[in-house]
Amino acid sequence: MKPTSRKRKVSAVKAEATRLHSLIVRSHGRCQNCGDAWRANGSKLECAHIVSRRYSRTRTDLNNAFCLCSRCHMRFTEWPLEFAAFVTAEIGEDEYARLVGLAQGLGKVDWYDELDRLRLLADAIGLAA
Repeated sequence: MKPTSRKRKVSAVKAEATRLHSLIVRSHGRCQNCGDAWRANGSKLECAHIVSRRYSRTRTDLNNAFCLCSRCHMRFTEWPLEFAAFVTAEIGEDEYARLVGLAQGLGKVDWYDELDRLRLLADAIGLAA
């Protein structure tokens, strides 16, 4: 695979990496909370971040997101303490602390390299990105 051209604007590369990350997460195929499949209950599957997408260093970390149906995603958005309990049950307190530390750390993300990494992963799992 040819590396992402450094001539593209960083904002466009970041947006593409974010889109690809979401596709990879949603490829799980079922809500990781209730188990519903895409549109099985009239909802769709979404990429639900643990640490907000606002933090670039964890934005496309695959351990920082769950595949949730839109109903569960909205519920967890409205009930953050319930989401916190779900997160710690699923990934544990140590992994959550790692994500928070990474989000708060110093250093910039090389979005060109990150997009290349996600493209390789998408190819490996058979996603047509």
